[in-house]
Amino acid sequence: MHPIVLGDAENSAYAERVHQPVNLEVYVTPPPSEVLRDAAVVVIDVLRATTVHEALLSGGAGAIYPVADFAAGVELRDKLGSARLIGEIGALPPPEADFGNSPTEFASLNVEGWTVVHVTSNGTRALLGAESAVQVYSGCLRNLSLTVERILAAATERIAVVCSGDQGGTAPSVEDTFAGGAYVAAFRQAAPKLVLGGGARLALRLYEAYDHDPMSGFDDSPHAEHLRSLGFDADLAYAAQVDASAVAAVLDRDAAGRVFVRSG
Repeated sequence: MHPIVLGDAENSAYAERVHQPVNLEVYVTPPPSEVLRDAAVVVIDVLRATTVHEALLSGGAGAIYPVADFAAGVELRDKLGSARLIGEIGALPPPEADFGNSPTEFASLNVEGWTVVHVTSNGTRALLGAESAVQVYSGCLRNLSLTVERILAAATERIAVVCSGDQGGTAPSVEDTFAGGAYVAAFRQAAPKLVLGGGARLALRLYEAYDHDPMSGFDDSPHAEHLRSLGFDADLAYAAQVDASAVAAVLDRDAAGRVFVRSG
């Protein structure tokens, strides 16, 4: 993990609240939306939705619309006109999808200017559940330090890391909780006065238990085991790279009020 160096604006924003307690919590499954209303939030689905966002935006995609299911995805794709519908059910694309949910596939394609509608079992739902927060980032390991820098630059008294989890967000996942712990470590490195909640402490302990090694965490993950069985080993290696990206992914709204993810 590279050390985080805040710029002048970020230092100024942090200095203004250095004497105020800033609370950091990790939710190992997505909480009710009202819990996040006054927080700056990073949502993590490291295998693979939020890592897909990094891959698409790094390649120049313009907008990624997260939706909860493929019926809504087909409808929105048709409304938007030239959008691609991507995603998975059980880690594989259904017939109505134009592409699946593989970050390495998108990293190998020319996605410049793409508008994307994205459906996944866990990550896109978690992002939609966080839309009422003060600020929301789609975070992964590849853009960890940059995402932490962006969130610390915002004047907020609460930071929440939301792990998308498994089984539609009803069960914790090893890989997301590990990544949540990596975020806690990075936040503490940049802002040592953060007050850690119980979930943040648990996630940090898990991160430390795997010796800060993403592949060790992935090797203990049932979902990663499933991805390997389908031949997605390259996606695991891609998602395990820490601070490999110069692109942060932030939630925004279009003119029609629809939530989308963009570079920011």
